[in-house]
Amino acid sequence: MILRLLVTFLWLILISQSKLDSCEQWIQQLGDLDFFTEAQIRMVCMHQREWVKDRDEEAGKKFLEVTTDNQLKYLRHVEQCTRENCVREARRKKRAPTKSIRKEIRMMSPAELRDLGIAMNGLKNRQIDNITAWDLHTLVHYPDSAPGAHWGPAFLPWHREFLRQFEIALQTEVPSVTLPYWDSTLDQGLPEEADSVLWTDELLGNGNGYVKTGPFANWDTNVLMPLSQIPVKKLYRSTGGREQDRLMTPKDANWIITRQNFSQLTFCHDKTFESMHGLSHVWVGGFMYVIRVSPNDPTFYMHHAFIDNLWEKFRQNSQTREEREEQWATKNCNSNHGFDVQMKPFTIQNRDGLSNQYTDEWYEYQPVRHCTIEDATCDSNFYWCDMKTWRCRSRVVYGGNCTGYEGTQICYNSVCSQGKCVVPPRVRSATKSRIEDGNLSFKEKVWAKTVLLDENGKGIEDDLSRIVITDLDTNQTQIVFHSGETVFPEIPGTVYLSLPKPRAGKTSRVSLEARDQFGRYCQAQCMNSTSERYQVCQPFLNISLNSEISSPVSFTHSMSSRTFLNLDLSVHPRQMHPEMPYIVFVCSRKLVTSAMIKQAAEVVRAPTSTENYVFFRVAVFREESSNYQIEVSPYSEVGPIFSSSIEKAASAFDPNIVYVQAPNPELHKKGVRVRVSILSNNNRVQCQIKCTEKDGSMHQCDGDVDLHSDSTLSQEDVFTSDPHSLPVLGWNMKGHPSFWRHKMPFLSFHC
Repeated sequence: MILRLLVTFLWLILISQSKLDSCEQWIQQLGDLDFFTEAQIRMVCMHQREWVKDRDEEAGKKFLEVTTDNQLKYLRHVEQCTRENCVREARRKKRAPTKSIRKEIRMMSPAELRDLGIAMNGLKNRQIDNITAWDLHTLVHYPDSAPGAHWGPAFLPWHREFLRQFEIALQTEVPSVTLPYWDSTLDQGLPEEADSVLWTDELLGNGNGYVKTGPFANWDTNVLMPLSQIPVKKLYRSTGGREQDRLMTPKDANWIITRQNFSQLTFCHDKTFESMHGLSHVWVGGFMYVIRVSPNDPTFYMHHAFIDNLWEKFRQNSQTREEREEQWATKNCNSNHGFDVQMKPFTIQNRDGLSNQYTDEWYEYQPVRHCTIEDATCDSNFYWCDMKTWRCRSRVVYGGNCTGYEGTQICYNSVCSQGKCVVPPRVRSATKSRIEDGNLSFKEKVWAKTVLLDENGKGIEDDLSRIVITDLDTNQTQIVFHSGETVFPEIPGTVYLSLPKPRAGKTSRVSLEARDQFGRYCQAQCMNSTSERYQVCQPFLNISLNSEISSPVSFTHSMSSRTFLNLDLSVHPRQMHPEMPYIVFVCSRKLVTSAMIKQAAEVVRAPTSTENYVFFRVAVFREESSNYQIEVSPYSEVGPIFSSSIEKAASAFDPNIVYVQAPNPELHKKGVRVRVSILSNNNRVQCQIKCTEKDGSMHQCDGDVDLHSDSTLSQEDVFTSDPHSLPVLGWNMKGHPSFWRHKMPFLSFHC
């Protein structure tokens, strides 16, 4: 038995070592080309391993166990339609060219972009039995369905056919539509590539987290996002979220175009091209990160159209018409990549994907015209002319990083100033007025807190940063803004959420959409109480009086008390610090960790009070008809005697709690000792006096109280110089209101 375990253990080591060795071979083959870092090579290598693993485990069956007759009929029809170009007549009726002209997405007109969104959403919403047409196309790309789609010479012809079938599917929705391509070299090299105008509402929608803006907002996916620590079943991206990832460069593109024969672009001869293609997959992140599920994101099709475009440029540059249809690799990697082998799951063969017919009859690529000294313009408002390189490049969004490009046209609808794309103050002011116009408040509401953070984990303190709150039951919306200067106990970046007031037995349901001061989407992160970490979440809240069905949000109906939400006011002032709210918003294209989010709250401490006096609480249990006064006498010459009627000093919420005044111990190194007395007609009332110690024990005492700046020397920990906090002094207001707890004062009088 022991021998068998030892053999198994050694076998596992050999298997893992063989995988490691194979990746080491990749490093040796690719490392000297100066195209990849070692980390990037290892990443591509492991992606290849995952593809093979998914193929052998038939991952597609986890997606869709059985393909129905209707689904197979749809896929066969699309393939047949591709061969016959059956949308030709429909395109003629729309006065569109019968040959599709594929443009870089930023070159498309507003009408073309609108139609593209309609067509893609049409496929996403078109149900074929238990799955959408879009998801069926995604399933086609699974490794057990398409074993020759990657890691061999069939890679390019397979994706050419796949894209053409997808384009035909789009044209069945909107005949005039053409599949665009994404030239990622136009974004590469920007100060922050994720600040490209591509990732805006007008084009592909936001790239930081759940896709909530643009034409593909809130798209469902049919599978969970692989490699995610949380269950994600909505379209998700993480554009440029990792420092080690990069986009394709002009140097990459030039290398591809200038190869001498087809085999140099194929995986088993040279791993470079297919590895290069993977860089943009990984850079976009989310569903694009894992090859198998990457067609969930429309970006996939545009990226692969660019890869197909580069291949076509190579074909035109380095091959004759005959060679384009005949050249193949001598190393096929495996049987799925043979020249005369079926291009699974399609009915054609791999060789058919080399046909000149694709670009002779069906589509062609419109190149990006780059600017020159003679003509320093570009063909799209989304481009600008970089006169250092004489290339048209992608513009940067409002609020994006433009460091080093002051004085250029790099910024979209804004100007570059001090490394940031900005607009004049008058435009900012007009923007806020426009947003506020018609903004209505919920009639009955409660208040909660959230925080907006930037890429460095610092609070965004700008009165244009905002959150749109939507009541999911009435569809009424309200916009709340950052309220201005932050004061303790507020965390920098705090925004107060006005939420529909919950009723007994009824839950208020809301969605939140946060935008920073530049109008850019901010991704929600919620505290996971199990792992005690912030993690990406959907921005929805359930607000209920019942903690079991409510989101774990601290809320209050009192506007004056909302400042103190997520704060423990039952501790010594020097131990008092706010807690991050349950839900926060990260307004960044870069990774902001849970530790960074927590740190934003941990650094907030109460400033040392310089007021002459502080307030503390005394419990006085008395008959309702009594007309008592309370007096606080310092033992030394540190301040005057405080005296008030109990009725006047009592809490409005609990008449047994009385607020009294004493000299501020922060101003007296030795602390302050006072004697508290209950008087009636200026005569001391004989009351039973009890003191509650920090451990909860009670004993008889004489009414003396020590207040000290050092909590270990202070008998009464709970005191404040802020009169606004008196109604909630002694309360721990962290978490759902049902969990709030009140701490008894040190002194109690029973009269």
